[in-house]
Amino acid sequence: MVKGKRSAALGLTVLLAGGLLAGCGGGDKESASTPSNTEGTKTSEGQKTELKPVTLRFYFPGDKPQATDEVWSYVSELTKDTLNAKFEINFVNWNDYKDKMKLLQASGDNYDLNFDANWNDFSNAMNRGSYLDLTDLLPQYAPKLTETYKEQNLLDPIKVKGRVYGAPWTLKKSIKPIVWYRGDLAKKGGYMKDKVETVEELDEYLHAAKKASPQILPISWRPDNWYSDVAQVFLQKYEYENLNSMGLVVKIDDPEHKVIPWEQTEAFKELVFYAKKWNEAGLIPRNLLATKGTEGDFSAGTLSAAINQIDGGILENPNTFKPSVEAEGAVKTWSEFYPDKKWVIASPLDNIVAINKNAANPERVLMFLEELSTNQKVYDAVIYGILDKTYKLDGDNVKYMDGQGNGQPTNYLDWPGQWGFWRKEFQKYDEQHTPKYYETYDAFINRPNQITSTVKYFVPDQTPIKTEAAKREQLRSELGNLLMCGINIKDVDKDVANFIAKERDAGTDKIVAEVQKQLDEFLAAN
Repeated sequence: MVKGKRSAALGLTVLLAGGLLAGCGGGDKESASTPSNTEGTKTSEGQKTELKPVTLRFYFPGDKPQATDEVWSYVSELTKDTLNAKFEINFVNWNDYKDKMKLLQASGDNYDLNFDANWNDFSNAMNRGSYLDLTDLLPQYAPKLTETYKEQNLLDPIKVKGRVYGAPWTLKKSIKPIVWYRGDLAKKGGYMKDKVETVEELDEYLHAAKKASPQILPISWRPDNWYSDVAQVFLQKYEYENLNSMGLVVKIDDPEHKVIPWEQTEAFKELVFYAKKWNEAGLIPRNLLATKGTEGDFSAGTLSAAINQIDGGILENPNTFKPSVEAEGAVKTWSEFYPDKKWVIASPLDNIVAINKNAANPERVLMFLEELSTNQKVYDAVIYGILDKTYKLDGDNVKYMDGQGNGQPTNYLDWPGQWGFWRKEFQKYDEQHTPKYYETYDAFINRPNQITSTVKYFVPDQTPIKTEAAKREQLRSELGNLLMCGINIKDVDKDVANFIAKERDAGTDKIVAEVQKQLDEFLAAN
């Protein structure tokens, strides 16, 4: 599997116009009265003295790189005069991350910041009241970052009832689905087409790959939400826009923007049909819910196909596979699904950092985000680490340390969960993100069928329906995931109908009515 489906570094079209100013000093950020951990003492000239020391606790998904603590100690040194903060950086395994954050938030833990996204748990966490309202704090403690957000209209699309609950990245991105697949196995197994552009062709290829190399798992995915990697293909085929909340969609070309539960669409039923077919044929793991998509690795040669995003297809990557796999003649091929169909450019919520509502130091976290967004040296330290210890420079190009990268572990570079911190004007070229990559990506994302949200990235407020939303999510976890993994399905039509009925009994009709009401009001006002 491709670890961290959103983790492929995205050298995307910039939403920022022009660079931010460098090195915003702590004195300017401290002009307003703040809690004791942030407040300094004034000299006779009215200037601020040193801030009181704090430790900021951050959480990210994935495995902790070896040099993490050393790197963030370096970040602490760089920001001593402006932040006076140490950093405790925590990583949680991808499969456990969502549950771990939910537990910390429910327990009242006072950690400060965590990575989140609309494809992870942001909408649910925000509606549970887990995240701090940043509407007033953001401009006070991160004024230049706030100005950038406003100039590029990155705040309005993420507001709920006019309030802001997170700090998004500043990139324009498409998550249009593609497939990486083994060109060598395709030919060996009798799949002779040049592309894999439809669900039917994906089905043909998977059978061919299984025939060519039975010991290699054809495909797998993480089944942890309504829209797995493979579900994105069906969203694309039928041109649905995912509302990223409670398993609801709208048709891209529907002028009425009718809200539809995902399980009531023809796309969902077709997904279940193929999941059942692939499960029974041994093309996906029979125990997918237990192993959560960790059975194979495309680069290691144990997976013959992986659903990714368009940036993953155009990466300038000369070393897709580990050396031993490449020596066997493995050939990476990729195709875009349904190239002529419309696809919605990702919301700013696609990668975001949020501040815990019980955070010990929310103001200092925002000051850190301001520093990250205005100081190239701090940005480089956070994203790349320490020069000649975690990365090398060849001119302005970032390179891996010897023996790292290209299928081998790194001691920091490419660390997971960093994407909410990305600022395009500070990003450097690397072996995969070359000038050609950026040119190709810009051309792709500006195609006419790459459109902005038809519902203006509307985010529903779950407060009036939180009980029904919780029941709906529980049923998805208990029954919906079985369907979407093709497990224990006797009759697709009857089993899907049963799931729809149970979801309705749990309150789905009430959810749809409330969200439709909110959406209509939102669109009328915007």
